[in-house]
Amino acid sequence: MKPSDRKSFTGSAAVIFICFLLTSTGYLSWTYHLADLMSAERMGMTSTVSGYLLQALGIGLFCLAVKHWPGAAKSFVYFALLLNMITMVPAVVSDSIYGAITFGLLMNAACGWIAGYYLYHMTRNTPAEHRALAFGIGYGLATLVSWLMTLIGGGAFYYSEYILAVCGGMTLLAFGVIHRTHAKAGDAGMQSVPVRVAAAKSRERTSLIPAALLIFLFGLVNSSGFSFSVTGVDMTVSIELSRIVYGAGLIIAGIVTDRSRQYGAITALTVLVIPFIILALQGEALPAAVFWMLSYFTFGFYSVYRVILFSDIACERGTVWLVAAGLAIGRTGEAAGEGIFLSLKDHFALLVLLTALLFILSVIVFFFVYHRQYLKEPEPGSERERFERFAIQHDLSSREREVLRMIIEEKTNAEIAEALCISENTVKFHVRNLLQKTGCRNRKELHSEYYQAGNPL
Repeated sequence: MKPSDRKSFTGSAAVIFICFLLTSTGYLSWTYHLADLMSAERMGMTSTVSGYLLQALGIGLFCLAVKHWPGAAKSFVYFALLLNMITMVPAVVSDSIYGAITFGLLMNAACGWIAGYYLYHMTRNTPAEHRALAFGIGYGLATLVSWLMTLIGGGAFYYSEYILAVCGGMTLLAFGVIHRTHAKAGDAGMQSVPVRVAAAKSRERTSLIPAALLIFLFGLVNSSGFSFSVTGVDMTVSIELSRIVYGAGLIIAGIVTDRSRQYGAITALTVLVIPFIILALQGEALPAAVFWMLSYFTFGFYSVYRVILFSDIACERGTVWLVAAGLAIGRTGEAAGEGIFLSLKDHFALLVLLTALLFILSVIVFFFVYHRQYLKEPEPGSERERFERFAIQHDLSSREREVLRMIIEEKTNAEIAEALCISENTVKFHVRNLLQKTGCRNRKELHSEYYQAGNPL
């Protein structure tokens, strides 16, 4: 990893870590407080269904805001951090059920807004070949720290008012980390995705609708399956230990997904199968517990996959504001899955059957998206073949390939800068490199050279 890439990678991972640790700590404290005020079923409807939907809403609002005012992203997240802290106080200390619910839901909306920011920051400032690891490390380390906090007082720390002081400190730290990374980012912009991924996507854009449907189904099936596997199997598993496994899964998923998007995607699919395996192992406590832990591990791959899939699509389409859509859609699916479980928990056979049918649909949609995203091969003599031959002949980097592609499409420097979310000066730098490597004096010669030298042999 180049020194400049290492700095942007470290900055992104730090922003994700502190922001996710802050929001997850507040969310856990809120759910623990709700458990003291209401029944388990009502708490599930409030924290998972309503809470996740408000997080998705917060992400969506951030996406729309940054679409229209991209330069105000830092100001937006500062406001969200303040709102998160202000609403967290009554959410975790109020003795009124309605007060805890109302302020808790507002806190969840702020959490979603913050999540939208750190995914946007990651995509703009981290090279594509390191994004999954930046996300995995940030989320994974935050999960592990969250587990360590449960050890304080045997978990009583989350029930105490001291948690507010800790979250206040985290909020100040988040302000500092975000300010520092913005100051150092400079012209760092959204990088192209790895060549092995871009090669497939340049031939045919991945449709947003199948990708959105896939992530929604993943969230729905996983949430519903996770719930019925708990109900249908009699076993005792440490939730704290599960967090360790999930944190490790996130970090390993980041490594694997950066090395191969395909391997990461396929491993993410396995999270949907495991609840059915656990159900089949009813009465076998040890094997069921092992697969229970494995479900947390593979959920780390799903968490990375839904983020990176939309990050790659956003880069491909030049719509960086869409990067957080995968997390928002996933949260909506998880809320729907919890709703299905709570509605059908007294009709266990019907719940399992419905989840199984949705699982089959998920697999069908997965392989449709997987094929379009990674596998479709170019026809002999195609434009893609011409481009690859020209790029290899002149030893073009992945970023230079992206700029060349847009030059061929006769886009201006301003249009290229907007599509790749980099400055015009950065575009000019890459254009100069392209002209030097190809021996051309200007864009017109480069265009001519491409179509002459790039003709099929």
